[in-house]
Parts: sequence; structure tokens; C-alpha cells
Amino acid sequence: MADINVTVTVDTAAITPQNLASTVVLTDDHGDSDDTPGDSETFDIHATAGQTVGFTIVAKDGTTQVSFVSFAQESGVDAFSPLPSSDNGFVGTVSSTVTGAEQFNITFTVNSVEYTLDPKLQTGQK
Repeated sequence: MADINVTVTVDTAAITPQNLASTVVLTDDHGDSDDTPGDSETFDIHATAGQTVGFTIVAKDGTTQVSFVSFAQESGVDAFSPLPSSDNGFVGTVSSTVTGAEQFNITFTVNSVEYTLDPKLQTGQK
């Protein structure tokens, strides 16, 4: 089990490319939340170097098929080393080179349509 567990909940009945950030909710078991309520792209995962962060994706309706495609660095320093992937059960280790906030991308599918979200990994104090 990871040190921090993030759940990505997708409102599959309402999601479109235009409303992506408001139809996807990220939560974790450490009480992290969106900086701007209702905008999942402002979600910060607060962690320290070496901690593991696991990701799970679920449909809000509990029935529609949703799945991760990939995780990628957006720019700058690697947030995770290694990045979460299907090979490691979608668990990444926070890189020792992260200082401050680093954005990364989560690409997932809903009904064979791909969407990309870019939350942040924040190191240091909450």
C-alpha cells in the first residue's frame, strides 16, 4: 500500500473536454483538496521525497468503464521517479529533486475518449 492514496472520481455522465476540471474530483487519504473548490486541476498532493503515492480511478456512477492511460511530467523536475504506470500498479515515488510544486499529467479514458488532467505535487509543509 502507498503512503498516500489518491482517488480520481469521474462523473462519466457529465464529462466533456470543456468541463473536465469540474467533473473529475481528486481526493486523498491525507485530506488534500483543490485550491479552488470544484477545479480539480488545482488539486495539490502534499508529500515528501521518498513517499509513495498510489492512484485509483473510479466512475461516479460505479458502472461506466474508466481507466488510466498514462502519467507524464508536464515540465521541469520529475515529480515522480518512477512515474505511476500499469507496470507498478499506478504507484509513484516522490522524486528527491522536487522542491516546491511540480505539475504532472494524468491521462485517462471514459467510453474510449481520452482526457488529460494536470494536478500538482507539492513538497514541504501543507
